[in-house]
Amino acid sequence: MISVVFALEFESAGFRARFQPRLCVSVWTLGVMGYRTAPALEKLIARQRPGIVVSAGFSGSLQQEIPVGTILLGQNVSDPGLLNSLSSENFLVGPLATADAILESAEQKFLFGQQTGALAADLESSHLFSVCQAHNIAMLSLRCISDAVDQSLAVPGEVLLDPETGRSDPQAIFRFLFRHPSKAADFARLVRNAKSAQNALASALQTILPILLRQSGGFR
Repeated sequence: MISVVFALEFESAGFRARFQPRLCVSVWTLGVMGYRTAPALEKLIARQRPGIVVSAGFSGSLQQEIPVGTILLGQNVSDPGLLNSLSSENFLVGPLATADAILESAEQKFLFGQQTGALAADLESSHLFSVCQAHNIAMLSLRCISDAVDQSLAVPGEVLLDPETGRSDPQAIFRFLFRHPSKAADFARLVRNAKSAQNALASALQTILPILLRQSGGFR
């Protein structure tokens, strides 16, 4: 069985809208962010152990040449056999760094990219990869770039997403934008980018899952 794992609901929305339920594919939404995803995944694996975990979600670009909508396979947090099975697909493959918190500013992303040499950053992949390694489960990290390296967040991270639940509070966002009307246009761009990333991620999963299902005999 293959489990497609999302940290947050809005990351999974595009795929869930297209997903045709299959006995051999399950979709898990952890509902938490960052290091909190590790124990959440542990609980799900204890109930139903998959042969392959596909960790899917958004990432922020750390390099100038990687635009919004790019699909990245995290080379350092993916099983080499799974990466090899997708070598003929036109996806970017490279290092993915896991940050401790949301990188809110372009300067933070640029510096983090210099420090790590990674192509993009997320909050979960290394935590999930450690869990999968501990359980001898092959993992593929599939990320879609939702913000470019030169784009700062229009809304502070703690306003945009509750760190405990990973959910947005529309009223908190409205209050912030009411106090900072100059941020409204940037917030609208953030929403558009998230929608584009949802669709690109869903399309990538529709391409990847049939390939992994054919290869899954070696990852039980």
